[in-house]
Amino acid sequence: MQQNGDGAQLSDQERLFLGLAEQLSRPLLQIAQLAELAAHDELAAAHERWQTAAAVSHASLQLVESYALSLRVHGKVTPLHLEPVTVSSLLYDTAHHLQPFAKQYDVELQLEPGPRVQPIIADRAVLQSALTSLGQVFVVAQAEADERTPVRLSAHRGRHGMVAGLYGKSTLGAESLRRAQTLYGQARQPLEHLVSGPAAGVFVADSLLRTLAARLHVARYRGLTGLAATLQPSQQLQLV
Repeated sequence: MQQNGDGAQLSDQERLFLGLAEQLSRPLLQIAQLAELAAHDELAAAHERWQTAAAVSHASLQLVESYALSLRVHGKVTPLHLEPVTVSSLLYDTAHHLQPFAKQYDVELQLEPGPRVQPIIADRAVLQSALTSLGQVFVVAQAEADERTPVRLSAHRGRHGMVAGLYGKSTLGAESLRRAQTLYGQARQPLEHLVSGPAAGVFVADSLLRTLAARLHVARYRGLTGLAATLQPSQQLQLV
């Protein structure tokens, strides 16, 4: 629970919803503008604009669905379905879901599951939604960067479990993430070291991962900085 400027209390879910609403205002405006322009375009140009509108609207819908899934799981309306999940296949599917969105921003996706990545026990839908929501933020972040670099989807064995996340060129640090989690719902750019705007996908992902007793953390891997979650083997998984 957190106070706003008038002293009123905002719950964590209310703050998350506020950030989501602000995040969606951009793509909705973009879709409206694309539709207006396409109406006056030649056929080929109109087709290209509608492709962009489709990719943006699909990404926005995915983010809304991930937020709704977070509410359902936290409220125990939808129970977790734990099953063995192959991390490499999960990253592959995440890259597949992100590809149309990344194409519109001219951002390359690189898939790099480590050679020693082992299966985990998790709810595949929850984990997939978390990584895809996070991936949207990284695509936009790299599109905004002065030096555009690929977004890397990577997994490797860490000291405390399997680490899966997304990486790019960033000055993001652990303190920046902690501060963003505190200010979320108040600051318009809580993760300014990563991306402009509300960065709702990061906080939706964090909310989903908490249902699996995992949390986002700043990670560095092979010269890149990103956000990742450490996922425990089945015998160590303790749900909260």
